[in-house]
Amino acid sequence: MKVLVDVNVFIDVLTKRANWEGSLRVLNLVRRAPEVEGWISALTVPLLYFYRLRVVAEQQARTDTQAAVKGFQFVPLTQELLDKALSSALPDFEDNIQLVSAKTIAADYVVTRNKKHFQPASLPILAPEEWLTLDAVVPIQIKTQPPTSE
Repeated sequence: MKVLVDVNVFIDVLTKRANWEGSLRVLNLVRRAPEVEGWISALTVPLLYFYRLRVVAEQQARTDTQAAVKGFQFVPLTQELLDKALSSALPDFEDNIQLVSAKTIAADYVVTRNKKHFQPASLPILAPEEWLTLDAVVPIQIKTQPPTSE
């Protein structure tokens, strides 16, 4: 299963904003489960870096960004991808880049906090909590849960 994770899911975790636990579960599952190919747009890296740079020192922003994207594959920002995003009828250019990136890799799902900016879409656009409850994802979660210590 291929899933493209939008930058705002990472920002949820970095800032611990509302519902950040669901976003953290998505990121951890993607990193641990070989059945899930986790992808991000290459744009996610500088966005996270500059977002962190607003609140931490430069080296910490780099370290935080590297840690956040660890375990994910990057969809390259090509001229063709950017041209498609620019010509999209959807209103938000950054979200267009995310959606075209997902289509480029033939993703099965896009996981985002901002579903409305992706509509209409030709592939499923899900909030983290929605993706985690999919019939195909629940067994992967169970299988990859760390053992509990008693």
